Amino acid sequence: MDASTSNPPIKTKVPRNQNRAKACNHCRKRKTKCDGKRPVCTQCQARSKPGLELVCEYPIVGHTRKRTLEESISTLERRIRELERAESDEDVVRLYDPSNYPSTSSSPFGTSSNSPSSSSSVLLDVSTPEHSLFTTAFQEEIPAALGQRLLQAFVPHAQAFGFFLNIRRFISTATLPFTLGDYSRPCPGLICVIYLIGLHLSGASEDEESAFLSRALLHVSNVLSASHPLRLIHGTQAEILLSTYFFRTGRILEGKYHLSAAVSLATCANLHKLRSGGMSPFVANGMGLDGPSLPDPKDLIDEGERINAFWTVFTMCNCWGVGVGGFSSMMFESYGSRIDTPWPLDMEDYEENRIPANYIGASTVRNFLAQAPLQSLRVNGLSKMALFAQASLLLERAASLRSSYTNELHSDEHTRYMKTFNSLDALIDSFTSSLPPFSQTYVSSPDFVTVWTTHLVCRVATIKLHSIFTASNAFSRKKVLECAEGCVMLGRGRDLSGVEVNPIFGLLWKIAGEAIIEEISRLDALNRQALSLPNWGLEETTILGRVEMVTLLEELFLTMELFGHRSGSKIIAYQLGSLQESYHSNCIC
Repeated sequence: MDASTSNPPIKTKVPRNQNRAKACNHCRKRKTKCDGKRPVCTQCQARSKPGLELVCEYPIVGHTRKRTLEESISTLERRIRELERAESDEDVVRLYDPSNYPSTSSSPFGTSSNSPSSSSSVLLDVSTPEHSLFTTAFQEEIPAALGQRLLQAFVPHAQAFGFFLNIRRFISTATLPFTLGDYSRPCPGLICVIYLIGLHLSGASEDEESAFLSRALLHVSNVLSASHPLRLIHGTQAEILLSTYFFRTGRILEGKYHLSAAVSLATCANLHKLRSGGMSPFVANGMGLDGPSLPDPKDLIDEGERINAFWTVFTMCNCWGVGVGGFSSMMFESYGSRIDTPWPLDMEDYEENRIPANYIGASTVRNFLAQAPLQSLRVNGLSKMALFAQASLLLERAASLRSSYTNELHSDEHTRYMKTFNSLDALIDSFTSSLPPFSQTYVSSPDFVTVWTTHLVCRVATIKLHSIFTASNAFSRKKVLECAEGCVMLGRGRDLSGVEVNPIFGLLWKIAGEAIIEEISRLDALNRQALSLPNWGLEETTILGRVEMVTLLEELFLTMELFGHRSGSKIIAYQLGSLQESYHSNCIC
């Protein structure tokens, strides 16, 4: 061997600072080893996530660290100036000017010509990248333009989610240029919940919606520990919206939890004692010196929001209590207490100071159930919201009375039961016949959903009350079927594609559908019995009756599909699937 092969080659040591010079800015900042690959090094590529790629930049060769930092600062300052100019750009999407809103009877709660599913093209356009929307969810305040678009998505469907505040006043305060949590703006929890629902109605991705939901829950959970003067009212509104959101998305347990929270806040604020007889119209409601309290209302609109807050909680307790259990408005009547808050007026009545001098309440619910004459509070009769609250009370009473019936009742108990039964049945009939005709309510009316719900709830109340006797009493069976048919026919001949309904519709429609399926099953049993007897022919009325019932049920399926699958209400879609499964199991051989 020669010397050239026997001696190992001498390795040249690369200077340490030479390897360091080729590291990208991100690895340099994190003090991690960088392989210097371009355009993206291995470290940056590994740490990047879909939709949120890290920017892998390298310092310019020959520049000192000081020079590099100076250039970075100049770039950031230039970007800030561009964003500041964008705030005043005319092309920025803006919300409606609250001062230009028409009256409540024509706009804020009106239906939109665009369905929720189609609004994503307006709200989540190319100017709002998906990763930007996701990353802003946990910031203290989201960009103003994004917040306005989410609020704009929520407003047309606010009524269906249980929004009771004055919509114009809310918008004017929510869009003020103050930080989140400022007393001039609504509570952060309420604003965040409305952003969440606006995002939900816009068809955002599950990750984006989950991020906004976490943010909303965080703020709402801290509502009582906040110092905002209207935290009880805004917290009640936020809990109602969250409850409806969870019910709509099929998360029943969470919906019940937040409805319970709304009940607790309403009780804390003594909302069931507003304008109680013998008390001053403006009474500070609270729990005492150390508990949360509400300041005196500053005007009639402020007081009207509190009255409507209570009756919204009241109606939700009744409707959802029948649907999923665990609630009853009669909890406000327990432990010696009573509901004194007068029946609600329309928001425009509060806005235009159309409050009668005798607008006080005393045993409001007890007097209604006792069929005591109602004093006329408005020239045009009770408000749409008051009628809805009364209908929900009748539904709750009917379901409660039905559940208390057993075959083991003694004769005297049975007599008392039937007396109560007949009295409630007469009250439901009388109330239903006094309602304004639903056929005269236009789809474009802001009261359309409320009037529709009221008529639907009244018919379901009759179904609930008489369902215990349908197998043994022909009169009860006929009455149940007439009401079930009425539930289906309410939406017949209407263009409902742009309407957003409360998710309680799914449970109400299911009750009506179950009554129809029970009748089809009964007719099938009669047909089978007729076929088993040689001298018993099929009656034509039985055959025609089954065809009519099947046609009615299929029409109900189509309506539920419209609001379940097409509008994205998971609970309505679930109830539809449950009805279809019951029909195929019990009525189709």
